[in-house]
Amino acid sequence: MGAVPAAKAGIGSAINDVTRELGGTLGVAVIGSVALSVYRDALSGLPAGVAETAWESMGAAYAVAGQLAGSGETTAAAALRADATAGFIDGLSVGCVVAAGVALIGALLVAWQLPSHSDGTQG
Repeated sequence: MGAVPAAKAGIGSAINDVTRELGGTLGVAVIGSVALSVYRDALSGLPAGVAETAWESMGAAYAVAGQLAGSGETTAAAALRADATAGFIDGLSVGCVVAAGVALIGALLVAWQLPSHSDGTQG
């Protein structure tokens, strides 16, 4: 905001707020989509009826695993829990790497494009 003339401070502040809100919204959407895609890939070997429910969330996958365990399929239930947990952690990890990459690219673009403004003082 220091680079914006005082007469245009309101406009500068509004643009700053809009870009922050838009970036946050898009960030949640993109990172969430990436994480969900990785999570679903981890559960890709499930039968169709089980997969559709388990793909919704890790909690849903655990509920399905509980139903499997209740019907005597303890090995399948344990495998589903392990796959859901691994898929969630992998999805979260990939989402964080994507977020870090976007942040790094943004920082490099800002460092390259943003003009430096000196107020005449040296620290």
